[in-house]
Amino acid sequence: MVKHLLLDLDGTLYPGSARILAENTRRMICFIAELLCVSFEEARTLRANRKPQFGTTLEWLQAEHGLDGPDKDEKAWHYMRYVHPEEELLEVAFDPHIRPFLQSLHLPMTVLTNAPAFHAERILRFLQIDDLFLGIWDVVRSGFKGKPHRNAYSGALSLSGYTIEETLFADDYAQYVQGYMDSGGRAVLVNDDQSEWEKAPSAPHIDSIYEIGRFL
Repeated sequence: MVKHLLLDLDGTLYPGSARILAENTRRMICFIAELLCVSFEEARTLRANRKPQFGTTLEWLQAEHGLDGPDKDEKAWHYMRYVHPEEELLEVAFDPHIRPFLQSLHLPMTVLTNAPAFHAERILRFLQIDDLFLGIWDVVRSGFKGKPHRNAYSGALSLSGYTIEETLFADDYAQYVQGYMDSGGRAVLVNDDQSEWEKAPSAPHIDSIYEIGRFL
């Protein structure tokens, strides 16, 4: 029986079609281009080729491009502030239905995100659902190694006080859903893109978070 929900934020608690996701990716690529002194298109290609080997773009840059020195944290924070400026709120639409829907599930919930907590807090406040969660386990608390690393899931569960057996995880990335399932948990892929479903064929999938009730 599901007693707790562990929920991704971006692309899960709001639609994957939201402009903020495309803009965050664009800012990541701009940062890469500046860091590596290459064109935007070269940076896009490099990211597409190398990021799949890591959990996040940040993890890749730390491992291979100089964000892993003695001042790693300072450089990482610069990257995160660049990708998630305050004006990013202009790129996501307010959903008046998400709060009553989450309340209707009558389950404690925790956010697990590969973004920094300041971004998650900003988005949750904007959606007026920040008070509905037990807490936020972000990429910083994961030691800059977020999903699909097991420590990200175990950390979030420790924060929540619930076990993996009691928890259902939902995310829009197949890689992260598969990582949770490989840890022994139940998970749902929230994505309307069939190509993403094919990356985790054993995972149940739904088009929207509003369909999660059938797994409870």
